[in-house]
Amino acid sequence: MANFFHTNDGVRLAYDDEGTGPAVLLVHGFSCQAAHWAFQRAALLDAGYRVIGIDLRLHGRSETPPHGQRISRLGEDLRELLEHLDLQNVAVVAHSMGVSVTLAYFSLYGTDRVAAFVAIDQSPKIVNDESWHGGLRSVEWSNLWDAVNYRVPWGDWSREPAMPAHVQQLMAEAGPLTEYPEGAVRQLMVDHFSADWRDVLPGVGVPAWVATGRHSPVFPEEGMRMFSDALPKSSLSIFEHSGHCPHWNEPDAFNRELLAFLNGVTVS
Repeated sequence: MANFFHTNDGVRLAYDDEGTGPAVLLVHGFSCQAAHWAFQRAALLDAGYRVIGIDLRLHGRSETPPHGQRISRLGEDLRELLEHLDLQNVAVVAHSMGVSVTLAYFSLYGTDRVAAFVAIDQSPKIVNDESWHGGLRSVEWSNLWDAVNYRVPWGDWSREPAMPAHVQQLMAEAGPLTEYPEGAVRQLMVDHFSADWRDVLPGVGVPAWVATGRHSPVFPEEGMRMFSDALPKSSLSIFEHSGHCPHWNEPDAFNRELLAFLNGVTVS
């Protein structure tokens, strides 16, 4: 059964809270929801962790207000959830846009209440330009508006491996990716695409692990290496049979590395 809390701007957000032990906060990406962490939820609970999964505003069981469509506001939502649960020393595991949401948290609060950070296949800067070539494949300032309006493709999806049967089953059981009415989350996407979190990275002094897939359709390997290198205490893993979602495509291998990483840090 879902739990709910209200943010300081009046939005009702849903979250799951299961298990006891060191706390791990799971932060999903765009159009996903907490239920899509099913493979990691099971492994973390079996390993003795407390698992908290949030449905970000505009996603899943949470409300979809027209206001607050900024990555920084979603970062504030994470802060309010941690305060609501009175959590300290939490490991944050984030995927795709959820990585940007976590970087927004770090921009606002540093690593207060956070003991470890896992970033899955997301660049700290989406738009490619003369200062950065590790962003979303094919997206530049000249076509950003077309990208957020779905008039140009995000990346090269011919690279993405076929969806395994276990992922198809996950989608059937947990619910498919959310489809939004035209324009419903355009402001969020404009904010997400235009943000640059690179200046935040040197201040993320907690242990970090960056994960990507060898066949990621969205972010080049070079960009993920630069992301990891910019974090003071980071390692990088590349999953050979995955694209954008190694935690789905190779859950057993991903979970082994995730648990090994978490076992090496202090969370409570």
